[in-house]
Amino acid sequence: MGQPGRKKLFLFFIIISLFGWTSSQLAASDLRLVVISDTSPEFFSRKSPFFKEMIDQINELQPDAVIHLGDMIAGYGLRRTEKQWDEFDQLVSTIKAPFFRIPGNHDIYSQKSLEIYQRRYGPTYYSVDLRGYHLIFLWNVEENSLGHLSRQQYNWLKADLGKSTERSGTFVFLHVPNWTKTSKYVLPFDKDFWFNKVQPLLRENKVLAVFAGHYHRFGPTREIEGIKYYISGGGGPRINNLYVQHGGGNHFLLVEASGNQFSVRVVFRDRIISAEEADVLKDVLR
Repeated sequence: MGQPGRKKLFLFFIIISLFGWTSSQLAASDLRLVVISDTSPEFFSRKSPFFKEMIDQINELQPDAVIHLGDMIAGYGLRRTEKQWDEFDQLVSTIKAPFFRIPGNHDIYSQKSLEIYQRRYGPTYYSVDLRGYHLIFLWNVEENSLGHLSRQQYNWLKADLGKSTERSGTFVFLHVPNWTKTSKYVLPFDKDFWFNKVQPLLRENKVLAVFAGHYHRFGPTREIEGIKYYISGGGGPRINNLYVQHGGGNHFLLVEASGNQFSVRVVFRDRIISAEEADVLKDVLR
């Protein structure tokens, strides 16, 4: 058997045998999302093998959409920015599901990089409806400040959530987790703004979960006033040392929703486990 055939057979056994999923189980959800973040390559080697190597597996999972939470490229230098985006988009073109992105601090870090991003991809924050669910994509690195949401974007979010539409649920995606104590570079003003303004707005509109990346680990997961908050920044090669010491590694998320219920699984190279089992830092980083 040739290399392509062996690869397909390997993927088949990984998904069907190792993870114990059947086609009927995979078809049970109303919405299936792959969520990945921080695939930006190493600054010197410019390699990002995990994302590239996992695209076949992502396609095998047959998600309704693939969502990137930011830091798609190494960035921080305009000379090669366009080429990096070209390389990334060539890789993304092999994904068979609709692809949605939000920019991280490596993607937009100056006025010029913002102009490049908007020229190529359009708005930095937006929302879409998909299979009865509402997906909101926020850009919380405005003004080159980690965790910052402008008043203008907040007003847009308020208006977007206020639209009267029949939905099974709403999910929010952004790059920087404002809610964690380890967000040491997020200004106190922006943390307070999230908890005093954004969080009540999400609660009032029955948002199911919020997903962020930025930190190269999974977790810790929090629940705030009934809303689940997830951190998943494992799509690139550099993983947080503490997370590695506790058994973590590169990963992406598989989010499946039915009605107003949803589940999150964490997909590693060799296994898929529940978010609860993967949350190895919950007692370490409170």
